[in-house]
Parts: sequence; structure tokens; C-alpha cells
Amino acid sequence: MKTVLACATLALTLVHPQDPSVTSRAAGPIRWAEGAPNAISEVKNDAKVEGLKTDDIHIFVSLADLKETQYNRVWIQVANHGKTPLDFDPMTASLVNEKDKVVRAEMPDKAAKDIQKFGEAKSQEMGSAHCPNMIATQCQPTPTQLQVARQIMQYSTQQAAWVKDNALAKKTLAPGEEEQGIVVFKKDKKAADYILKVPVGASVFEFPFHAENKLPSYD
Repeated sequence: MKTVLACATLALTLVHPQDPSVTSRAAGPIRWAEGAPNAISEVKNDAKVEGLKTDDIHIFVSLADLKETQYNRVWIQVANHGKTPLDFDPMTASLVNEKDKVVRAEMPDKAAKDIQKFGEAKSQEMGSAHCPNMIATQCQPTPTQLQVARQIMQYSTQQAAWVKDNALAKKTLAPGEEEQGIVVFKKDKKAADYILKVPVGASVFEFPFHAENKLPSYD
């Protein structure tokens, strides 16, 4: 019996809440709030940037429309100000809307393919002849239609390449190291308010954002 009690006492000692590692794991999410001493808010290039700082982590984020695509993009900058390595996987980030629907981060290659595919379909549609009747035999697309079709194809190709070139990758940040890039999320069908959740190491950072979720049209 004494042996059992001793083991139980040792176990309690090992998980005592004063243990900083246990406290870190048990702590709730760190949410951005207007005016909070650890919160930062500014506008850069017409985009709202929100930031949070802890002793070990500095993180800045900005959500914006990825124009003429099915995606929103979130720019994320993470810096490790601690003394130990910090694991960061951007694919664990998510958006949660007011109905608690969770939008997971999209893999960059898949998003790029979707953007390219939509652009190709829209380019073909815009470059097709619109004949006044079904028996027309000499109906051809106009030069303007062909020009618009080429522009759509070029733009969607650029957007797809930009997503792949700027996407954040899973990484372990060394002390003093910083990383930045984008994560993309599929748009909802209408405008929505979100909480962006970004896990970094043992912490989860939360930021409120609004997105118009404007679907691609090229009109």
C-alpha cells in the first residue's frame, strides 16, 4: 500500500500545474482583442493586419480575397522568440464562421489546379462564338472575345503560380527564426465573419476577420 501511495504522490508531483510545460499545454487559445496590450492592428496595402505577441511567439496575419478565384488567402508571419525549436504546420490553420462551420486550409497544389481549371473553363466560354441562331455557319468569336479569353487564361495562370510560389510549408522554427507566406481557404457562398485559428507549437492563436467571399466571374 505504501508503494502505491508513493507512486501516486510522484505522479501528482510530475503533473503539478506549476510545471510550465503542463501549463502551456493546458492553456486555452490566445485570441486577438482590440486594445489588448499584446494585440497589434494596422493597415498595410489596404489590408487589415492583426498581430499577437507572447514571450516566445510573435504572429501577424491578414485575410484577403484572392481575386477571380474560389479562394481567400491568409498571409501569416511567425517568429520564434523563445529558446527552443517551434513546430509550425500551416495546414492545421482553419477558419470558423458564425455557425461554427470549419473551413480547413487547402493544399497549395490542389488550390492552384482548381484556379487553373476554372480559368481554362471561363476562357473557353468567353472565347466561344455567340451565334444568333443555330443554323449560322460563318459564326466566329470576335477579336475582343478572343482577347478577353487570352487575358483570363493568363491571369488565372499567374494566380495559380502565385499560390504555389508563396505557400507556407510545414517547418520547425529555430530560436530567432522567422517564416512568412500564405495559406488558402475555399470561399463560402456568401459574406461571413470568421475566427482564424492558427496553431503554433503548443499554442493556438485566434483572430477575427470578415470576408466578402466574392466568387470568380471575370465579368
